[in-house]
Amino acid sequence: MDWTSAQNLLALGANVITLPERTRYGERVVEPAAPPGTYDLGLRSEPNLELLNSLAPDLIVMHPELDMLRPVLDMIAPSILFDPDANDDPQNANKLASARVKLERLADEIGKLDAFSSYMNVYDAGLSEAAARLRSYDGRAVYIVTLLDTRRALVFGRNSLFQSLFSQFSIENAWDGPTSTYGHATVTIDALARRPDARLLSVGRESRLLLQAALRSPVIASLPFVREERAVAIDDVLFYGGLPSAERFARMASFGLTGTAAP
Repeated sequence: MDWTSAQNLLALGANVITLPERTRYGERVVEPAAPPGTYDLGLRSEPNLELLNSLAPDLIVMHPELDMLRPVLDMIAPSILFDPDANDDPQNANKLASARVKLERLADEIGKLDAFSSYMNVYDAGLSEAAARLRSYDGRAVYIVTLLDTRRALVFGRNSLFQSLFSQFSIENAWDGPTSTYGHATVTIDALARRPDARLLSVGRESRLLLQAALRSPVIASLPFVREERAVAIDDVLFYGGLPSAERFARMASFGLTGTAAP
């Protein structure tokens, strides 16, 4: 019923027969890819319940934000809630640990514990490879951003999935300001001048295009990370997607920050 659930189910090798906005999923989430023949369930905010009913699923997995639909969905098939980004322990800001627990719980609920073990081997190997690449990183603090337009950006900091990865890799996050539940804040791009020594990591293809357009502004072009060519762009990563998103971000960020080419 949502991208996060689909992404994590696909990581477990589950038979996902439908997901919302399939084309955009392929552009924004990317991995794991939806298999051929997966039905498009319509908008994430307005899923096509008639189509869902006709597909006769064995189980519906959905984000808690869709819980208001549960009485209707339970008439179609049993449903469970899944949110890898939710933290059961507010004192522990490690989103990776929380996401791992949530994925194992999901695997248990759908009878895929063996697949969970196999996936964790792949995930752990991916993070180990990223850590090995990052040993050559120069140690600069990094702003992690997704541009919203040529003036504003989401900047990721405390309580974000990306921050949990940076902490594991001992990379300082340049943004130490307040953040939302998902670990981001909306700022004007010139606010990133607070750390003139920092590097910029831009996440998302649209963000890359917006950054290129923003460079036409004298104010943006004068920022140290632009002037000294310390801006790096990587492709899209779902910032609340749990372990599959974490592994993708670790891989792409480690290549981008070290200036090495991804295979």
